[in-house]
Amino acid sequence: MEDARRWCGECHRRTRLTADGRRCQRCNPLAGRDDDPYRRRAWCGRCDKRDRMVRDAGGVRKCRACHPLGRPPAQWPMHDVPDGYTEQLIACEWLCYVSPTLRRTGSDRLRMLLQLWFEAGWTPRDVLYALDHLPTGEIQPGEIPTASADPRTTEAYVKRRLRGWLDGDDGPLPPVNRQIADNRRKVVAAQEAAREEWLRRTRVAVPPALSRGAALARQVARDAAERNRRRRRAADDRELLRRGEELAAGQEVSARWRDLLAREAQPHVEEPPPGVVPPNKDERLRAALSAPTQMISLPTIGESLRARRGGDTPGPDRRPSPRRR
Repeated sequence: MEDARRWCGECHRRTRLTADGRRCQRCNPLAGRDDDPYRRRAWCGRCDKRDRMVRDAGGVRKCRACHPLGRPPAQWPMHDVPDGYTEQLIACEWLCYVSPTLRRTGSDRLRMLLQLWFEAGWTPRDVLYALDHLPTGEIQPGEIPTASADPRTTEAYVKRRLRGWLDGDDGPLPPVNRQIADNRRKVVAAQEAAREEWLRRTRVAVPPALSRGAALARQVARDAAERNRRRRRAADDRELLRRGEELAAGQEVSARWRDLLAREAQPHVEEPPPGVVPPNKDERLRAALSAPTQMISLPTIGESLRARRGGDTPGPDRRPSPRRR
């Protein structure tokens, strides 16, 4: 690609297009190329007529004779800033190839629209981002023209979308890649400053063994630990005293209950009336043996059992059981 030529004075100075819309043969760097490389061409007969693709042993590829995208332009790095007329024109030609929306505009008129942005340090990637997003990061409102739209509609679309990236002086805002790089540099600078400050403090810091503040802090920590030990010891003593008092009270109540049960278990002896001498143990045994003994017969025992069971003496109509015979 040859460098930009001096303006001939017979065409449009910014677009280098003639009055009929063609590239100027005298000063346009792309004069030898097709003015509309994306138009629909007649079928060449050597490819598939439906999709204009060539399928052979080498694989599947676009037909260079009749496919609209069969002859791609020179690729421009999307993250490089184009400098000068020729580089901007090549970058716009590549933008038209990768973006179907911008194809109807043409690389010459697109370069005229994006010249201000390229001179401000914008890259093709920044232009595509600005066409889809606002500076706040939100999606651009409005419709997007198709690849078959009128060129003037596409130009109005580009102007409207890029108008939101102008500052108060109608100058382009910093591009996204520059904002990211500036933020990265700020973060790195802040980290370096923090590291230098840490190193400086490390160099001028007093060793812990010689630091007055460190010794004071250790003494305060020892005093606090001693106070905590005394508090725990006092709390343990109070707990032991409370448990001892509860144990003594329980033992006293248990002794009272044992005395009460022992008194209740002793036999009750009736005291004799006044003036009567109670017999001793041998006399009571002799009196019990000399008392008359009552003889109990078997019929008397049977009547007693029936009375306890609730039965009566069998009547005349009640026959004894056969088993009793």
